[in-house]
Amino acid sequence: MSAPAGPRQGAIFAFDSAAPARFAPAAVSPGDHVAWTGLIERFVFRNPEKGFGIALLRRDDGIGATIKGSLWGLNVGDSVAIEGVAEDDPRHGRQIKVLSARPILPDTREGVARYLRSGKIAGIGPTIAQRLLDHLGADALEQIRQNPDVLKGVKGLNRKARAALVDQVQVNAEAAANAVFLFGLGLGPLLTARIAQRYGNDTVRQVRERPYRLAEDVPGIGFKTADRLARELGVPATSPDRMRAGLVHALQELAQQGHTAPPEPTVLAAAAGVLEVEPDALAEAVDLLMAQGALVRSDGALCLAELAHAEQRLAQRLAALLHEKSLELLDISARLADAEVALGFALEGSQREAVTRTLQTGVLVVTGGPGTGKTTIIRGVLAAMARDKPRLALAAPTGRAARRLAEATGAEAKTLHRLLEFEPRTGRFLRNADVPLDADLIIVDEVSMMEVSLAAALFDATPLGARVLLVGDADQLPSVGPGAVLDDLIQSQCMPVVALDRIYRQGEGSQIALNAQRVRDGLMPQSSPRNADGDFFLVPREQPEDILAGVLEIVQHRLPQRGFEPIRDIQVLAPVHRGPLGTHALNEALREALNPHGEQLGNGLRVGDKVQQLKNDYDLEVFNGDIGVVVGRGVGRADNRQPGLPLAPTVQIRFGERLVDVEGSALDNLQLAYAVTVHKSQGSEYPAVILPLHPSHHIMLQRNLLYTALTRGRRFVVLVGPLRAIERAVQNDAPIHRHTQLRQALQRSMQEVA
Repeated sequence: MSAPAGPRQGAIFAFDSAAPARFAPAAVSPGDHVAWTGLIERFVFRNPEKGFGIALLRRDDGIGATIKGSLWGLNVGDSVAIEGVAEDDPRHGRQIKVLSARPILPDTREGVARYLRSGKIAGIGPTIAQRLLDHLGADALEQIRQNPDVLKGVKGLNRKARAALVDQVQVNAEAAANAVFLFGLGLGPLLTARIAQRYGNDTVRQVRERPYRLAEDVPGIGFKTADRLARELGVPATSPDRMRAGLVHALQELAQQGHTAPPEPTVLAAAAGVLEVEPDALAEAVDLLMAQGALVRSDGALCLAELAHAEQRLAQRLAALLHEKSLELLDISARLADAEVALGFALEGSQREAVTRTLQTGVLVVTGGPGTGKTTIIRGVLAAMARDKPRLALAAPTGRAARRLAEATGAEAKTLHRLLEFEPRTGRFLRNADVPLDADLIIVDEVSMMEVSLAAALFDATPLGARVLLVGDADQLPSVGPGAVLDDLIQSQCMPVVALDRIYRQGEGSQIALNAQRVRDGLMPQSSPRNADGDFFLVPREQPEDILAGVLEIVQHRLPQRGFEPIRDIQVLAPVHRGPLGTHALNEALREALNPHGEQLGNGLRVGDKVQQLKNDYDLEVFNGDIGVVVGRGVGRADNRQPGLPLAPTVQIRFGERLVDVEGSALDNLQLAYAVTVHKSQGSEYPAVILPLHPSHHIMLQRNLLYTALTRGRRFVVLVGPLRAIERAVQNDAPIHRHTQLRQALQRSMQEVA
């Protein structure tokens, strides 16, 4: 069979020795498992940060293939051993999905020849490469590694080229040894490459001597993985390093549950359970970690130092801002008149108080439920201070909430991370105490979502003399991250707080805000009469399959009859991910109902799918929680394309008014969003919300979760499920208490500055 004139995209190919750019197909069928050694010819696409790559592999016998998967740490010219499975890509043809890939030193004549001719070793061209092979044979690289002097007999190999070759062989040999060692411990290619990248030539020693440091140094490795490796390496179960690592792991787990200052007995019991020791065995580990500055003991609590310091910094900064004396404004009455003119109506009650107190103090908290006028307060404050032409900084914890704030005010609003100029590569904020924000008035919306470290960073960067207005709903779910910032500020009784309690949407006939208030007060929501033109309905269903059928009927028929477009306007929420009424099952059922025939694009996505972003992507300007719709294949970035080679997987998504091309491993940050969790919906509003509830949701049937879900609906809300499940959620006003010390820290700081 003759070779084609150019590379066949995505195909298995064979190299013509006389013309290496010419390929011919080889017989590998989908599903075949392969174990090959060869050389990375070139990369079609790679994401160095996430390890994903698509590359052309030249096998030692001249056969080649497009390989894709975790290729972390590998470069053009590297010899590798791969294991994988052949599969057919709908666009690019046959490829090898990599299960493992590790660097090796080639030990065949063909492999060594390709390694030497790869171009990665300066001063060695085809002629010198052939002389090296003739002089040393197939084990040339191993001879060079063991005794560099064997190169002295190679004619034409100067000292500089000889040194470069020895260095390269040593580097590859060390990488191969690291890979063999780490693969031998049962680690996959991604973690193996991350460890080798972190420790370099010292990998084997570091892992052998300090396996528990992996949990601190290497992303993706937690205590359990490090503990397994340590035990395989013979580290005793009673090792002090193990005790310390287990203790830190327990504190981190508690922090993920929201606790910044858990009681010491709780911490010790959790760590003892993980380590399978008695709590008393941890005394030495506690003392050592405290001496190292990693832990803080405070008022009976044992805290991770970074969280304890964040609470302390936040408290001190708030106290300083509240006692700032340079904030006096004249003509308060005239400024209120300015606000009323801009708003078009007279401020009254708590709304008037909120605008007035913002003008009078350094920091004010405004809290209230839906329809109580929180946005009105923000607009009123902006109008009241307009004559001063203040430098404004409007922000919210999420991109969705920031966009809503911008739409409501007509002013620019940013995520808090973007406002503080977060640097993803270093994990630091460029705006801080040394480089504060250029702002006289800072307004933050959706403060219930703000975790303590982010709040501390915000106030670190807040200049003395600035006014800060914090707006949120204290009855919503707390932040996903550690702390209970909004609740602590209110409960401290140190902060100026205005609670908005009057519902202004009531006159518009909305039952949503009234029912949210009923749920907040522990009362069952009331359904609009059947067949009425209301906006809030309870649809009783008992069994999970009947609830799912009810959700599909409402999405496909009932709400479209009222003018709601299913994908654009309707959002299904769920308390959990798993189970017959979790987001996973709901998404599959809703996609089959709403988008059964969309073109398959790879990565499990179809044209027309509704998707949600899971992580902030500052390059694409797409943020955690953003929802979009897949519109087709993207073109990919020019710097990731090479003529005649397959493009990286790229999907074009419409986020609001923007078309965004998402490619490669960034696609892993997307998930279906026909249904999302209530937690993921925070900071968003949707025209219509459907919430299926069932007793199987157990502990997640909480009043604040139900309240948060109801307040996401702007024009229509439907609850589907047994009334007893809704009643259980209404009655359960005992969500997991978060152990924090911000309120105590704030009380102390206020006394110190008094």
